[in-house]
Amino acid sequence: MVLFLAYLAQARTLPVHLDVASASGPQTMQAWDMLHGNVLLSGWSVGDVSYYTTELPEYVLVLALRGLNGDAVHIVAALNYTLMVLLAAVLAKGRATGREGLVRALIAAGIMLAPALAGGTSVVLSGPDHTGTQVPLLLIFLVLDRAPERWWTPVLVSVMLVWAMMADMLVLYQGVVAILVVCAVRMFRRRGPWRGHWFELSLAGGALAAVAAARAALVLIWHAGGFYVRMPTGRIASAHQLVSQLGTKLERVLGTFSADFIGPGAGRATIFALFHVVGFVLVVWAVVLGVRHIFTNDLVAQVLTAGFGFMLVAYLFGTRPNPNEIIGLLPMGAALAGRLLAGRLIRIRRLIPVLAVVLAINGIALAASAAQPAASYQSHPSAAWFEARHLSSGLAGFGQAWQISVDSGDRVHVSPVRVFRGRLVTTPWENSTTWYDPSTHYANFVVVQRFKCGHVCGNVSELEALFGPAARTYDVGKDRVLVWNQNLLTNVPVLSWCEPNVWEWTASGKPSVTPCR
Repeated sequence: MVLFLAYLAQARTLPVHLDVASASGPQTMQAWDMLHGNVLLSGWSVGDVSYYTTELPEYVLVLALRGLNGDAVHIVAALNYTLMVLLAAVLAKGRATGREGLVRALIAAGIMLAPALAGGTSVVLSGPDHTGTQVPLLLIFLVLDRAPERWWTPVLVSVMLVWAMMADMLVLYQGVVAILVVCAVRMFRRRGPWRGHWFELSLAGGALAAVAAARAALVLIWHAGGFYVRMPTGRIASAHQLVSQLGTKLERVLGTFSADFIGPGAGRATIFALFHVVGFVLVVWAVVLGVRHIFTNDLVAQVLTAGFGFMLVAYLFGTRPNPNEIIGLLPMGAALAGRLLAGRLIRIRRLIPVLAVVLAINGIALAASAAQPAASYQSHPSAAWFEARHLSSGLAGFGQAWQISVDSGDRVHVSPVRVFRGRLVTTPWENSTTWYDPSTHYANFVVVQRFKCGHVCGNVSELEALFGPAARTYDVGKDRVLVWNQNLLTNVPVLSWCEPNVWEWTASGKPSVTPCR
């Protein structure tokens, strides 16, 4: 509970309008829709991660208790990270007892204990961008660690993999591929009749079946009238991309462990980052040991090593430099460090007091982050402002639309749109097609940013060329609200950008008038 409250306080240091409502607005509104009976999310087209079986149920529960507001994202983020820390500690402990079991758990928890306030908060304590996926993965690894070699264990693991992959296909690399490789390694090590390898064969077969079952389940939901999710695409980086992005990616690997002493700048943040370097060194040491002893009998250590390696290689040689792509390195590396290094560190007695000091410093860092004031300001008109002018449904850019809808408890519903070649358009990506039906919805205002809007947001002259002169115009802070006496949805076509690795809300290539499939 103490950890949860500390992480919640740290999460609240993020301005809702910057990192939470805009980045997690789609998931918040999906959960709000589910809470109001749309369980299959009919009409929704989500991104390449659905969160449908993992974080969305958490959002539903929080929204049922607290109502629709930006703070729901803070609560879910804090809950997920608390579970990550505790599960990594339990996984690190394994079956060890006594002093070694305690040291194992403390090493894992200590490495993850205090996410950096600058950078770390926005990655692990904001929106559900692969962070919550680590909770079901850690539970799967715990089953592999604690369950006996019985027929039902591979079945249970397979079912849990389906559960996790329906929400996030990143599990394919972090879990499925790791299990397949480890099963192959274990069968190679213990050569003999196939009957002697029934457990490894069952695990591998169940993991492969889970991939097909997860994909089939998503397709069935779509055919039953539910949401549509895109399959994630990945490409190997070119030689130029490898060289140009390598420094950034390595710095972000450090940042994943809150050990980026290069980026934050001088001051307290750098001091705390230097202490996190100790945890990063422990993880590197543990991974090296895991690779050297890949033929050992510790199934979980093998899976953690393989998963860590595959995720790191895929990140370094892929085209996506975003830090959220490698968040799984943190719990896997922490659990592996506790599992493989505790015995060695106990034997080197002088190191235990040093590690205790580092753990205490990390605790101080967490307390300092939690003590920071919560961000309470907002950059858009409030719900009361809209309601006082009888404005309940409108249009805005992607981030602004979610900010206003979530913060107002959906009393003021603003649907995301963008500008393409002078036209106001929408695209089926993390929104519901039902919002743009002019026969059921009436949107009569547009919110535009007056400064730093970008080419996809449009401006007053473009909008008035499309819809005619606005009946009323308001300047509210950095926003301008234009109101017409007509339903703007009659002139908002739906376009899709089907190129791989393109975010449709900022794409500039040739669009399609039919949805990407």
